[in-house]
Amino acid sequence: MRKIKESTLNKKVVDWLNSLDCCVAYKRKGGPYNRGQLDVSGCIYGYRIELEGKVGDNKPTPLQIQWIKKWHKAKAITGWYRSLEEAQIIVITRLSIHGIEIPK
Repeated sequence: MRKIKESTLNKKVVDWLNSLDCCVAYKRKGGPYNRGQLDVSGCIYGYRIELEGKVGDNKPTPLQIQWIKKWHKAKAITGWYRSLEEAQIIVITRLSIHGIEIPK
């Protein structure tokens, strides 16, 4: 089985988010000024989105976990995923807590 690249996975997640009428999202570029910040950022129904994509056995770094916790504390939709389906579950589940359903 061929392993998907992290950049390909993140593109799929961003494309899905941007396909929703109520959302805008982008892939954050890496660099020295945003070290440890998460891969995908955006907003859906007024809620900030901060997500981290990982492939294979990779896991978020300690710094990325700190960012996930900070954004979660600020009530953003946060988490990390290994597939488009996992990212969708994170977003859909968090929105449902607030009584919001994504139109199909």
